[in-house]
Amino acid sequence: KAVDPVEWSVRDVVEYFTEAGFPEQAGAFQEQEIDGKSLLLMQRADVLTGLSIRLGPALKIYEYHVKLLQRSHFQD
Repeated sequence: KAVDPVEWSVRDVVEYFTEAGFPEQAGAFQEQEIDGKSLLLMQRADVLTGLSIRLGPALKIYEYHVKLLQRSHFQD
């Protein structure tokens, strides 16, 4: 897996969320074919409503993972 999330494939994104403790929710990223570029462009509403993930895990995924990846990527 590439270090920079923008280079991640759909499989890398699924692997990332599986390893982060969200194996059940990782399937939603697979179904929607979300790769690294798409992940970095996701808004809060996309994660909460667009992925068909329960609210609790969706909030954690957005707040603790998507937002952090975006912050570190766009700061460079």
